[in-house]
Amino acid sequence: MSLTSQLAVFLYGLVILACLAAAPVAARQPDRRSDLWHWLAAAVVFAGLGALRLVQAEDRIRGFAREWSRAAGAYQDRTGLQIAAVVAIVVIGCVFTGLFIRSWRASRPFSRARLVLVSRFALLGLIPLFALRLVSLHAVDRVLYNGPIRLNWMLEGAISLAVGGSAILYARRKRSRPRAG
Repeated sequence: MSLTSQLAVFLYGLVILACLAAAPVAARQPDRRSDLWHWLAAAVVFAGLGALRLVQAEDRIRGFAREWSRAAGAYQDRTGLQIAAVVAIVVIGCVFTGLFIRSWRASRPFSRARLVLVSRFALLGLIPLFALRLVSLHAVDRVLYNGPIRLNWMLEGAISLAVGGSAILYARRKRSRPRAG
């Protein structure tokens, strides 16, 4: 396993711990049960990501798809399908972004609900990122994987930090009390 995969698994572990720290805070608030399930689900997602990294599942899936397309005689003609998939993935990413902006504007600043919102949409951001990596269109791969600090690492790191950071802030946030008056 590469050093970057080891670092990713370590980062996932930190995110899991942060999510598990936020879960009991949500559990103590009867009106925040959905937050409890969110933090537990986020911990499970990152545990799954760690397991996928450990067994190098992405590489295996790409290899399987490559071999299948060669056996089906479609390997040379895969670019058209890859381009269509990338366009669909970008559209999905844009829809997620639009929904996030709309939800962000509707949420209260400095609220636990906003922290959960950030975490949920960050988790949704994993879908287009992983899909782009699996599609493996050469031009997109060049953008994701070239350079000393790769865009792929920055995006995955930002998503992990958004989820983990939101969980930490959620766990540390004091419950607001109704004002007397």
